[in-house]
Parts: sequence; structure tokens; C-alpha cells
Amino acid sequence: MAALIKALLQPVAIVWLGLLALCVWQIYKRHYRWAAVPGALFLFVFITGSSPLAGYLLAGLEAPYARTNWDDLPKADAVVVLGGIASGSEYEITGLDFSARADRIMTGVELIRQKKSKVLVVGGGGYLKEGQWRAEADRLRPWMADWELLKGAEVADLGVCGNTREEAEEFGKLVKERDWDTVYLVTSANHMKRAEAVFLSAGISVMPVGCDYMGYPFSGRWRLIPSQDRLVGMRTWLYEKVGWTYYRSKGWIRLEALPKK
Repeated sequence: MAALIKALLQPVAIVWLGLLALCVWQIYKRHYRWAAVPGALFLFVFITGSSPLAGYLLAGLEAPYARTNWDDLPKADAVVVLGGIASGSEYEITGLDFSARADRIMTGVELIRQKKSKVLVVGGGGYLKEGQWRAEADRLRPWMADWELLKGAEVADLGVCGNTREEAEEFGKLVKERDWDTVYLVTSANHMKRAEAVFLSAGISVMPVGCDYMGYPFSGRWRLIPSQDRLVGMRTWLYEKVGWTYYRSKGWIRLEALPKK
């Protein structure tokens, strides 16, 4: 019962039930054409928020990067972790407010702990403070040092970048400067296809390591009440698809630079 009440208190569930009530009311008043509008919206919210559609679409993006065996990963010159991990907060005892993408930094740290590389490069995520953009790496670096997570490994960062393309450009400078050949690219699995394509198009060869799986493995379960999580999953999938098209239009993804499948 508690789970049902919790599900019904979600804003999306309240809107969904409101649409149903409005549709029924219009039918009762015999305004059938008007009833079609809330009825269609009710059905749309149900399909996107209750069906396994979002999970199925996300699983398609994430499946190519899923793995359970990490022992066979070779050593690399560096591990680059894309940004969007955390922001600074004076109200948190750690000084950090981690986002839903915190798996990225955890994965990068674990690769270092497993001696897959001796260099961790923190991506170009940033946060606003007092009207100025600050690099999230400035908060992550002391936290990792205080917790002794990296066992003496070197930590570099990309400053503040506005998007994945800028991160690839800044990282490319480090690759040339340090003469790196093998690099692990760590980001959310649903973002990896676009991120890997951007780095390859910038002339940077990477070995992808996905994390933060939202849809894989695909379960196929339905829910009676639409869920906020599934709508977020649908938004994430749409964001990646639109982002791919936008990056292609800007020339940041070049199909000729990608491996033939």
C-alpha cells in the first residue's frame, strides 16, 4: 500500500489521473472531440511512463558497452572521465553534491585502483558559484586525495567545458603533449556511442568503458502507474538521439572516422 501511495504522489501520476478524469468528464458531457485530447495525452503518458519502452530504447544504446569481466582490460596511458559528475556545495560535509552520473568518477577511480593506468583525467564539468563557472575537478581532486583513492596516481583535468566536443578538444591537447597512445574513455553507457564518436572524429583513439546503466539489462516489466524514472529514461534517449544529429550537423561526428561495422 505504501508503494502505491508513493507512486500516486509523483507529479506525473497526478497529471496522468487528471487527464483520465478530464477525458471521462468530456465523454460524460458527450463532448467526444474534446475528450480525444486528454485521452490521447493519457495514453501517451501511460506508454512512455508505464511501458518498458524507455528501458528497451536505452538498452539498445548501452548493450554494446556492457561487460562483467574487467581482468582482461589492458593497461593504458590514461583514463579520461567525462564531466557532469558533481557540483560544489558548502552545505555538504564533503564539499560535493554528486549528480546521478557519479558512477563515472567511481568507475575511473576503480580503473586506477586496479592498476589499469597511472593517470586520471577529470572531464570538463562545471558549476556556477557567485556568478562564475568553477571546474568540478577543483572539488573532486581534494576529495579523492583525502580519501586516498588513487594510490599516488596523477590527476589532471580539462577545466570547464561546455560539451563533449570541447572535452575532446581539450583532451586532444593532453594526448599530443604527453604522447599518449592508449586511453580509456569513461562515461555513462547511454552517452558512450556519441562520446566515442566525437573523440574518434577528433583523431583520438579510445577504449570505451561504460557505466551508469539505466536500461541494460532490459527487464520488459510494465508498471500500473507511470513512473518519473521511465520518463527520465525516455528524455535521456531522446537527448542522445537529438545530440547525435546535432553533432553530425556541426561536423563534430564524422562517419568516415568511425570503425566500419
